[in-house]
Amino acid sequence: DAEDLFHGHIGGMDVCAQGLLIAEKMITDGRLKAAVDARYAGWDSAPGQDILQGRRTLDQLAEQVLAGNADVAPVSGRQELLENLVNRFCGG
Repeated sequence: DAEDLFHGHIGGMDVCAQGLLIAEKMITDGRLKAAVDARYAGWDSAPGQDILQGRRTLDQLAEQVLAGNADVAPVSGRQELLENLVNRFCGG
C-alpha cells in the first residue's frame, strides 16, 4: 500500500545517503586508494604500458615466462586487509 511504499522509499534513501557518507570518508582517508594504487602500480611500468597499448601479446608474455625471464613469484594483494578496512568504515 501507499504507506509501505513511502517507508520503503525513505529507507532506501537513508541507505543511499549512508553509503555516500561512507564513500566520502573512504576517499578522504586515502588508505584504500593508496592500496589500490600500489596493487596495480605495475601497469604504469614500461612492460605494463606495452601490454595495455597492445605492443606485447599474451604469447610474448608466455615466452618470457617460459624462458625464465620473469618474476612469477606470487605477491599478496592483501585482500583480507582491504576487506577489513572497508568493513571498519561500514561499521561506524
